[in-house]
This record gives sequence, structure tokens and C-alpha cells, in this order.
Amino acid sequence: MKKLFFLPILIFLNSCNDNNSNASKILLGHKVYDSVCISCHNQGPGPNLFENNLSKKEIIYVVNFGQGQMSGLINDLTENEIEAVAYYIIKNKK
Repeated sequence: MKKLFFLPILIFLNSCNDNNSNASKILLGHKVYDSVCISCHNQGPGPNLFENNLSKKEIIYVVNFGQGQMSGLINDLTENEIEAVAYYIIKNKK
């Protein structure tokens, strides 16, 4: 009986942890976007990143290695920062 009582609590706590992780990832992604991306992709020469059709994996690739006039940022950002900014872009697409 005790096991049945604790199972919903464990599921709830695990889902809370995922939500906190996602919120942290979005906050980090927003910070990276504002400090690195916004100058070119808000009103600069780059496209609006919130209106693209790229997947998260494709965004990560472009951020790492660049595309067109954009240089890759693989040596400037951590893997965590690159994943977070891709996640932030995906979550804020129009």
C-alpha cells in the first residue's frame, strides 16, 4: 500500500524537475540570444530566427558551424549554451 502512495509523489517530483530544467534552459537560451544573436538577427542582416523552419538539431548545427555570412560559434559558446539557445528559439517560434 505504501508503494502505491509514493508512486504519484515520485512522478510529480520528477515532472517538477523537468519543468525546472526546461525553465533554466530557456533562461540560459534567452541570455545567450540577447548577448550573441540579437545584434544580427533582430534588426541586422540575419534572418528572424523565430520564423525559421529548422529543427533544434539543425539550429545547433548552424550555431556550431555557421551558415552563409554567419561564422560558427563552436569555439565561443559551450555545448550547453548552444543547446539552450536552440531550445529557446524553438520554444519561441511564431
